[in-house]
Amino acid sequence: MVGSPNVGKTSLLARYVDNKFSEEYHQTIGANFLIKEIDLNEIIDKINIGNPELKKDIKDKGFKLYFWDVGGQQDKLFANEYYFVQAVGAMVVFSLSSYDTFKDLDFWVSKLKELSGEVPYILVGNKTDLRREVAKSMAEKKAKELGVEYYETSAKLNQNVDMAFERLSIQILNNLK
Repeated sequence: MVGSPNVGKTSLLARYVDNKFSEEYHQTIGANFLIKEIDLNEIIDKINIGNPELKKDIKDKGFKLYFWDVGGQQDKLFANEYYFVQAVGAMVVFSLSSYDTFKDLDFWVSKLKELSGEVPYILVGNKTDLRREVAKSMAEKKAKELGVEYYETSAKLNQNVDMAFERLSIQILNNLK
């Protein structure tokens, strides 16, 4: 999970992992670590894994996602760069209520590619419940330029949160060799 400060990365994770939301903002210093075991019975058939044994193994054993919620302070990122190493996927998050966080997407995507390589990622515009500064068409255009899927979410209202994480999980599994 990467993106500028106050875009809702921690809130999205808290909603997805623990089904909780807090109105209070606590800036992430360093990184938070969360784990969620995913029941793939609903999505296993959407996965394009060519190896049927691997697909069966995933279905039988389940799938655990380990999330690093990386603090969004660009000037302190050097201390957090090791969280990017060996990442197998990412969610790049901006706030729909802050055009500045949308402008920062290029930084976060370039940092992700520099440190993690070509891993699957999705673009997430969070905070649909607030006054919008980023038009949906602008975000969709950016996602098309980047060649990635785009989702709009609200951690507060629990809108599209599970879907965004599910789609990222499918991309990660499809990328397995």
